[in-house]
Amino acid sequence: MDKSAHLFRSAMAGFAFILWLSASPVAADTAPAGFPKSRLQSLSETDTSRQTPRPLTIKGWKTTTDIKTLFIRTTELPMFDVHVSFAAGSAHDGDNPGLAALTFSLFNEGVSGKNDHAAIAEVFDGVGAKVGMVLDQERATFTLRSLSDPDKSAPALQLFTQMLGQPSLSDEALLRVKSELRGLQLAQQQQPADIARQHLQELLAPDTPYARSIYGTDTDMTSITRQAVQTFHRQTHSARQTQITLVGDLSVEQAQAISLQIANALPAPIVALPAVEPPKAFGTQMHQHVERTQEQTHVLLGQPSLSRQHEDFIALYAGTLIFGSGANSRLMTELRNKRGLVYGVSIRTKDWAGGGLTSIALQTSPQFANETVALVKSMLSNFRRDGPSQEELDHFKRRLANANITDSASNEQILARLTEINRHHLPLDLDFFAQQVQSLTLEQIRMAVDKHLPDDQWRVVTVGPTVPQLPLPQPATVPTVEPSGHSCRADAGFVAS
Repeated sequence: MDKSAHLFRSAMAGFAFILWLSASPVAADTAPAGFPKSRLQSLSETDTSRQTPRPLTIKGWKTTTDIKTLFIRTTELPMFDVHVSFAAGSAHDGDNPGLAALTFSLFNEGVSGKNDHAAIAEVFDGVGAKVGMVLDQERATFTLRSLSDPDKSAPALQLFTQMLGQPSLSDEALLRVKSELRGLQLAQQQQPADIARQHLQELLAPDTPYARSIYGTDTDMTSITRQAVQTFHRQTHSARQTQITLVGDLSVEQAQAISLQIANALPAPIVALPAVEPPKAFGTQMHQHVERTQEQTHVLLGQPSLSRQHEDFIALYAGTLIFGSGANSRLMTELRNKRGLVYGVSIRTKDWAGGGLTSIALQTSPQFANETVALVKSMLSNFRRDGPSQEELDHFKRRLANANITDSASNEQILARLTEINRHHLPLDLDFFAQQVQSLTLEQIRMAVDKHLPDDQWRVVTVGPTVPQLPLPQPATVPTVEPSGHSCRADAGFVAS
């Protein structure tokens, strides 16, 4: 749930296209007569796996109230980002489904002297600041982007900390937010992707908080009182539930002062809610179909996965990305390039239920839904047995080496990576994950996939119409990706010399 989306690209395109053409490698034997039969020399000389990212030093400390804080200083732009995360996601609702969502949605609906969202937004807009809010089943997250100029940052930080520590949580705001969340409930119930995700969670962890929508139901929400919201705020938004991450144009002393300002604004610790217990067993139902009249059937496969701290996580994560992420992945090659069954397919591993959740999402024509699921399962079984090829692994390592550089270009990207380190108590090294991937072997990946993604644990949810099923179209022959691993290829008529 991203409430900030509710609050608050063509000359360059042509230039980018020219650059794409000029940078696209074309095999010499496919160049037409009159054109040079050679690649760009820079392409053959560049070893992307040996490029080094920008040096970024992580500083860490704890406030006097024991809040873990991580900070990276960047000085290219006169601004900074603050990320404050609480163990206050919907899995902590207890016997009040929707309580976390209601409480979360009230933070920007009023503080002392500012009685609604508009008044709060006016202050942030006036100093060029931006606030973001995201809620999931695990955590409630708040972000602030501000200019470094103290005349701008001071009022932004003052209001931001007031929102976190002393929101009004008034009866009037509670009524407004209940109405807003009812609209979000209805919208969620109409979106095939949301429907599939909800049913998958119910298959995996029935009778647990992880099986519920983060919004609860209309009935659940109606019974939640202001007192319940106030108590939840004090229990889940005190220092012991909090992590702070900062990136930007600040000195260490300034960053420490900001973390202390936030810490001092939070509710005094009281008896915290008990930790949410991960599911002791997962559901036994393996498939569920939701009837909907629509042109495409949404398909979602998923099964429990590993926590970020598990020793096999990196190998498993690499394996899933090789299998299903990117235009030249096995899934895209087979399902789209060869058979034309999908426009796209994605594989994702996320934190969930005290561990992880690996899922594969796609849309296909209803008459091919069952056979498409069977094909994906067969491909997964083969991948478990054989693992990736050396070419696939080499290509993945090059991709990740490049991404490790480009993904530290902006404060927002750095913040995302640093937040992951903070949340999962990982080594204080922004390049740790990429370095670990570069040392992976084929056997490590194969063993991780074989061990942790068994064939018989995939739950499947389909959302769409019931129609007679047809056999899949026969696969077509598609060009083989060049060993260089470059995925952008120009027409043979365009050759850069």
